[in-house]
Amino acid sequence: MAVSCDREDNSTDTRTRIAQATLNVILEHGVRGATYRRVAAQAQLSPGTLTYRYKSIDALLIDAFIVMIDEISHAFHQRLAQAEDIDSACEAVADLICGNIWATPNHLTLSFELYALASRQEAYHALLQEWMSRSRTALHRHFNEETAWTLDVLIEGYTIHNFFNRHPMSREKILQAIARLVRE
Repeated sequence: MAVSCDREDNSTDTRTRIAQATLNVILEHGVRGATYRRVAAQAQLSPGTLTYRYKSIDALLIDAFIVMIDEISHAFHQRLAQAEDIDSACEAVADLICGNIWATPNHLTLSFELYALASRQEAYHALLQEWMSRSRTALHRHFNEETAWTLDVLIEGYTIHNFFNRHPMSREKILQAIARLVRE
């Protein structure tokens, strides 16, 4: 099942409000605790509004994750678009690992929830594939396809390890690793 991350909706304010409320509930209770009732309370809407718009909890969750991915992907693309040469592109990659585009505690926690769902359900797997494709496309602006793929993995790996490590790797060391990889 292909999932589009760029859906248009006439009621984007309500959609965004519901998506943000859903993400907040996931942060507080996990995906298993994301219920219509909790999301409705968080969004200050009636549960009936949610069940009318979203025929299943999965539809609600997928839409919330799409909003999150759109936001992160947009910022990811913008940061890489600022790079004018290979050195500034390497700096941009270091910013993606060490900055606040994706590497925030909330984004990482939500991503872990999405990864768990994607490991078991095709719709979430397709959504995750779309997100990875968008990241690699942004990286491919400055790097060949193989390097873009490797950098995408590196971004995710360093970010996750720094999130969990008591002594995260410094931005300087990460930038050195990126430069070594790119220069190979």
